[in-house]
Amino acid sequence: MPEPEPTAIHVTSDGAAVVIAVAGGLDESTGEALIDAATAAVATGPSHLDIDLQGLESFTDEGARALVTCRTLGSDLPGGLHYRTNRGPGRDALLAAYRDLEIDGLAD
Repeated sequence: MPEPEPTAIHVTSDGAAVVIAVAGGLDESTGEALIDAATAAVATGPSHLDIDLQGLESFTDEGARALVTCRTLGSDLPGGLHYRTNRGPGRDALLAAYRDLEIDGLAD
């Protein structure tokens, strides 16, 4: 059985924004850690929240669902929430998260 990718969640400030970078794998437990980090970040009152998925190497559907929760957490910020992605797993995780919403009829 292959070793799971190490996961890291790094929180930094970029001007008036808080950036949460996820590297490695995004599974259910990492998704919960991401939600916790986003909740703590929003409590500091940034102008907006960025979720950086450019270092993501893999994801599960459960982990991807955390991205939707983060959007809700950032919705009251003046600049809202932004995702940073490139081609690959980060973009795929984001698409998977919102595809599930569209199927369930919950998309905005």
